[in-house]
Amino acid sequence: MADSYRGPVRILGSDGILLTTGAATLESDPEAGNWKGLLQTLKGTGVAGKALVVEIEIPDGKRGRAQLTPHGDEGEKATSAVVGLGSQPF
Repeated sequence: MADSYRGPVRILGSDGILLTTGAATLESDPEAGNWKGLLQTLKGTGVAGKALVVEIEIPDGKRGRAQLTPHGDEGEKATSAVVGLGSQPF
């Protein structure tokens, strides 16, 4: 199992419906016993500026459940903090 992932992701709602796509930087967090990171999406998407529990999917189809919380905006991009809620998708 890898200790980190950086690249494109799909963000899915609890019902499996695609909410948006974005780019994520994710890493293991041994101190907390889970994983964490940052997610960048375009402003105005279904997750930008919202606190949500979602599924994060990396290109090989692996998924992980995570809590997203707003972390800020810059230009046309919105950033969310990611805290893993189970097994990591990378």
